Order: sequence, then C-alpha cells, then structure tokens
Amino acid sequence: MISIIICSRSNTDLAAVSDNIAATIGVPYEIIGIDNSKGDYGICEAYNKGASQAQYNHLCFMHEDIVLHTKDWGVLVVSILKDPSIGVLGVTGGRYQLAVPSVWWVNGPAFNCDNVLNIFKDGRKEMRFNNPLQQELTDAAVVDGLWMCSRREVWQQHPFDAKTFSNFHLYDLDYCAELYANKYRVCVTYAILLEHHSQGSLNDAWLYNSLKYQEKRKAQLPFGPATVSPSLLRKLNINALHKFTYLLLKSELPKKTIRSYVVKCLFASPFSKNSLYMAKEYVKKYAKLAA
Repeated sequence: MISIIICSRSNTDLAAVSDNIAATIGVPYEIIGIDNSKGDYGICEAYNKGASQAQYNHLCFMHEDIVLHTKDWGVLVVSILKDPSIGVLGVTGGRYQLAVPSVWWVNGPAFNCDNVLNIFKDGRKEMRFNNPLQQELTDAAVVDGLWMCSRREVWQQHPFDAKTFSNFHLYDLDYCAELYANKYRVCVTYAILLEHHSQGSLNDAWLYNSLKYQEKRKAQLPFGPATVSPSLLRKLNINALHKFTYLLLKSELPKKTIRSYVVKCLFASPFSKNSLYMAKEYVKKYAKLAA
C-alpha cells in the first residue's frame, strides 16, 4: 500500500529505519532506498528516481534519521489520503508562507503545527507539540520534508523540481507550494508521532535555495490558509527580513545580494535597532575584507 522513498547516505541508518518501519507501519509496504552515500544526487532527483520505481499508490518521502512511534501509522496515512483534496501530508509545518525568504517556522506558534520529538546531537530531547487550532488534521501552507506523504498520481502530475533545487534545501516547501497552487490541500496530522535526529543547517546552500524559491514563487507568495491582518503581516515580514539578512551577513553570498537585503531592511523599518545593526554589520564586513 505504501512505497517509502529514502535518500540514503548511510547503510547503517537505512537498516535501522527499515527495522522501525517494519515494526510500526501496519500495512503492506516497500522501501526504496536511493544510495546517495557518494553524493551523486540532489534530494529532488533522488526522490523522483525512487517514486518512479514505486509499485504502490501511496508514497512516503522520509529522512533516514527518524524513529516512528505510532503503531499502524500506515493505516492512518492511507485513510487520510483517501480524501482526493489532500495532496501532501506531514507531521510538522506552517500555516502561512511569507514573501520574504525565511524558514517556514519563522511566524511562531500561532501559525505552526508540530508533533515531533527532536533529538539533538548532545542527547537532549525536545518535544515540539503545537496545535493552535486544536485539530487532529490541520490545513497548512507547507510541511517539513523530514516526513511527507503523497499519492502517486499527485507526484506524477507535480514531481520535485530537480532543475531548480539541485541539492538538499527548499525541495519540501517548493513541492507544497506547487500543490497548493494547484488547489490541493497541504495538511499536518497530529495522529502520528515520530522522533527526528537532525535539525538541518541554515548554511549558504540554504540561503541560496531560499532566494531561488522566492524568485520562482514570487507571483504566488505569500500564501496559506491562515488569515493575517495587514498590521501583523508587516510585523512578520520585518521580523523574517531581519533574520534572513542576519544570516546573509554571516554568509559568503555575493556582496550585491547582501547589500540588497540590508537596503530592504532600512526601507522596511528605517529606525529600528535591527535595521541599523544590519547596516553597521554590512559596513564592518566589507571594511574588513578591504583592509
């Protein structure tokens, strides 16, 4: 019933998650592990390659550093995806996507939907549960790619964009945005609990892909099922703009790109401490390079 596609970098991790799936899924399944130990594929290419081999109609794209805790979670996936209006299902995501490049969770608890146990490298555990609408299934704008399920015909109509996103960032947001634009629902379920052992990295590659995502989706952004007042939207935009610009200032992206976002900060909120800080950091960054 479910074809599970994993872009794998470790045979050990793949074996461990395969054992966990066998013990918890509760329906017929197959695991399609795409060997990426040598870095031959971007994740979009790997997922498209795996999905093209799938024998079942339900596709589950997931990371290999996951432990699923819910028994018979496959039964729940099949039941939820019977609804033809639902294009993709996840366990954590955001109900509103800003036009400003940003992480999906930047808008805070009022807009985020989470049911994930995060395990950090130091062994620390954090249960992230956030259900602002008190629903078992919530409509979102995007879901996180650590675990997301679709029907095969949905993926066939809207495969992952391996041309634009050739590495490992923004593939999930773009997939959700594509489905949302084509009138499919993007949903988060609270009925399935998993733990995740990697928090990702907001590195230069993430920044670069965020800019590509924004350019590709500029006619669609912002979007989402949440209602946001103009005054709140302005606050959310400025907050996200400051956070993104701060990351840019720490990056090796082109000077012109960084300068453009510093200028955006100054135009959006010219007298705020954060905007002035960005301007000062920009001057210091390039003064050091010129010295």
